[in-house]
Amino acid sequence: MTERLGRLASKAWASREKRWLLLILLAGAAARVGAAIFFGNRMEPVPGAYDQIFYHDLGLNLLAGKGFAFTRPPWPFIEPGAPTAYYSYVYPMFLAAVYAVFGPHALAARIVQALICGLLPYQVWVLTKPVMGGGREGRVWEPRRSGERAVGGPPDNDRSGSPRAETVALVAAAITAFYAYFILYSASLQTEGLYLVLVAWALILTLKLAERPTWQRWLGWGLAVTLASLTRQVFMPMALLFFFFIVFKARRSVKLWHVAMAGAVAVVLILPFTVRNYRVFGRFLLLNSQYGQVLWNANHPDLGTDFEAAAMFPIPADLEGADEVVLTNALLKRGISFITADPGRFVQLSLSRAATLFMFWPSRYSSLMSNISRSLSFMVCLPFMIAGLALSLREWRRWLLLYLFIAAYALLHIVSWAQIRYRMPIDVVLIPFAAVALVSLAGRIRRKSLRSEPAPGSSA
Repeated sequence: MTERLGRLASKAWASREKRWLLLILLAGAAARVGAAIFFGNRMEPVPGAYDQIFYHDLGLNLLAGKGFAFTRPPWPFIEPGAPTAYYSYVYPMFLAAVYAVFGPHALAARIVQALICGLLPYQVWVLTKPVMGGGREGRVWEPRRSGERAVGGPPDNDRSGSPRAETVALVAAAITAFYAYFILYSASLQTEGLYLVLVAWALILTLKLAERPTWQRWLGWGLAVTLASLTRQVFMPMALLFFFFIVFKARRSVKLWHVAMAGAVAVVLILPFTVRNYRVFGRFLLLNSQYGQVLWNANHPDLGTDFEAAAMFPIPADLEGADEVVLTNALLKRGISFITADPGRFVQLSLSRAATLFMFWPSRYSSLMSNISRSLSFMVCLPFMIAGLALSLREWRRWLLLYLFIAAYALLHIVSWAQIRYRMPIDVVLIPFAAVALVSLAGRIRRKSLRSEPAPGSSA
């Protein structure tokens, strides 16, 4: 076994692409573990990572056998020590499992999570290659024009000057490895870090299923989209989008029993929490109980036409004392009534939320670390992301799933609740476009410099 692993390692190291990828992954993992060590065992409520104190609390209570309950709830309508469905179930279970092995130390959970999040650059590398066309001849833009003389180019470009898939994929992995926002949240005890890994996994399997459906891929896809949904309930509409994309692209190859297997995985994983909710509240609640309050709070009349992510309005007096299921359903109805009563204000509020979601400039409401991280990630990459989107349009069919995800996920938050950190799954999908633009720019610069050099044997 050891000899076989050694042969595989030697074969991988012999590949220039794999060597670069391994170095990128090691550097990205080191940056994430370094961030985890920097935060250490401190559990402080800081802007952008305030929820970690509540997830830490849930993890400790699970470990102590108290179930899903807050010692200090995030909202006054949740009773201390009472069963709750307000937050994700899977993430506190992850924390409780780590604490059970290493003790109730936040640092241990940060390091384990950072190592898992270190997979994200690899996932982006895997995601980028098929949309670029797969192998060494994959290209997405700048085909050589008829009659144009081919010039010598760097090893990362083919004869036409178009970048190879492997080069763009490596650049995308490198951007992901050092993307400051990803590093920051890989060490924060919140859902975002693990959620990004699950979203990337679901995207990869969706592309693979659209190309060639197999029962193994359907099984993995069902696991990926369900875990992502259990981690953040907002992913459920994306799971439906991915499913319809697969059916549309591979409709002649999709087998009903394969789909049924994926559905069975979802039922097996979600049903226990739904049953638990019914036993606790005496009413149906599929997973978490935030959705109604989120829509109501995000469209409250007191906001006017300017959305404020920090604005939290008190629960109406006539709903005080209601359990979480009754409360969220009642607030959902009232939130919808806010929208239908003044659609124009809702549109203006949504535009305001769009500005919040795609904010790239520093904010006085953010911590110094969040402002620095935002500047060193989204603000730096945004011009290249936009340029890459434009360049990719020549082969838009290859990139269609990524376009759809960006649009649908952004719209979901724009019409409901927007925070800067909620944009990170979109950042993951935009990074391959940034890599396209960077490699294209590097190729142009290199070709221009080669043209300017005198031909061998010619006089200066």
